[in-house]
Amino acid sequence: MMKMQLHPAFWMRTDSLKSINPQSQIGGGFGGTVAMRMRKNWEWKLATMLQLHNRNIEYNWVSKPVETITIETISLDIPLTLKYRSDMPNNTGFFVLGGVRWSHDFQSNEGLVIGDTKPIVALKADTYYYEFGAGVEFRLDYVDLSIELKMSNGFSNGLVRVPNSYYSGSMSALFPRLFSITLMAQN
Repeated sequence: MMKMQLHPAFWMRTDSLKSINPQSQIGGGFGGTVAMRMRKNWEWKLATMLQLHNRNIEYNWVSKPVETITIETISLDIPLTLKYRSDMPNNTGFFVLGGVRWSHDFQSNEGLVIGDTKPIVALKADTYYYEFGAGVEFRLDYVDLSIELKMSNGFSNGLVRVPNSYYSGSMSALFPRLFSITLMAQN
């Protein structure tokens, strides 16, 4: 899901575009982590992840059918998080975490010359996020398993705006958001 801000030009339009709606999409990824324990309950985590997902934006017109623009993304994400873990009685514990993430989109159309009527919305190649989340950890005989729920919010505008375009010219900003469920095994 993306947070969108409309440009004042959207309200001055005389064509039949009546609304723009970012849509939620499912994606996936895989990667590895390195952790450094600082004290008994605190640790820094650095991860590298390859993410594959789509972002859809729906354009509603008065005089023609709904049009959906798909932004395909293959990105390398590197989050750095600080994790606070509870004690683990009965080999089960809870944790909270927060941090920052850098994401580089290999399929970004940032450098593409986009015409005014081309149905393309380009996002910048590099995006920065702040993130927070929580999870549960299980200590087994040979491995520790954890399930983590995390929300990542972009704090940099990811939109490459083409001023006269029907598609990106009507928006002033797109802030990517990610909600992730992570399954992790570590020893």
